[in-house]
Amino acid sequence: MAFPPLTLLRPAHPDIPALRDAGDIDGLIELLSHPDQEVQEQAARALATVGEQATRYLTLELDHVDPGARLGIVEALGDTGDPAAVPALIRALRGEKSSEVRWAITLALGNAGDPAAIPPLVQALRDPDKYVRFGTAMALGKLGWEPAGEDRAYLLIARQEWDSLPAIGADAAHPLLWATRDPDPSIRAKAVDLLGALGDARGADACDLVLRDPDSEVRWRAVLAFPRCGIPLMHLPLGLVRRPRKWKNPVVASLLNLFFLGLGYSYLERWYGLIIFQVNMTTVVLLSLVVGPFYPYLVSYIISAFFAVQTWFLARRLAEERMG
Repeated sequence: MAFPPLTLLRPAHPDIPALRDAGDIDGLIELLSHPDQEVQEQAARALATVGEQATRYLTLELDHVDPGARLGIVEALGDTGDPAAVPALIRALRGEKSSEVRWAITLALGNAGDPAAIPPLVQALRDPDKYVRFGTAMALGKLGWEPAGEDRAYLLIARQEWDSLPAIGADAAHPLLWATRDPDPSIRAKAVDLLGALGDARGADACDLVLRDPDSEVRWRAVLAFPRCGIPLMHLPLGLVRRPRKWKNPVVASLLNLFFLGLGYSYLERWYGLIIFQVNMTTVVLLSLVVGPFYPYLVSYIISAFFAVQTWFLARRLAEERMG
């Protein structure tokens, strides 16, 4: 039996120029969710050439349920550089959940060239996502924004121009304190390094805070910065002992081995857990075919009870070794 060529099985490539020439804005917006990224980009560029009508239509679609479509809509608005889109983009920036879309919005606001975008972009320098902050910094640069004081420190943190921060002096302390809570451990580590170098009194609280950071590298940077933070070294062990100590829950491990012998060991990251689970279940199933399910499962649970107790002690020991 002959099969059709693969080219016939592929979906037809949409005729984007025809949609653009026909002014089919709905059709072009639909293509912003196309599985082919090249099609998405071509549709966004086509929308950017449609004119003011597309800008009005696109701004109404900024609350589209699909994040991919919202991203394409924002990129299309960014390509137009139309200042008329700025109010809608500002509203979208404040309510957008997707960090990728927020990043695109900041770039679109920079392309629009409207100074009205500067205040919300300055606020976006404090976004929890480092990519959004970087896009914001680039947008503010396009808009010719010249910051001073703490705002300049936030801008340098967004650009990750760490070497320029000490020159700001005390105005950098609060932004660096804020950066010690960043989701990225590398940024937290750099922030505590610089707080120690600043010698600001507010850095003492930050040094104490990052001693309890879940990332070991950040804690080590805090140890090195401790003397420069003006905290007596005698307080260092006390700060470290308060760090988070998380490991597998012994109760969970025990219950898993009680009801599903072997999975408790897998939970504790023991390589043999899955093997024990498979052997136990296979044995129970085969015996059930011969004598019925009652006795095989009863014996299995009796055996599992002993392993559950052993698992509890094993989990405690592993936790002590991990946190020790």
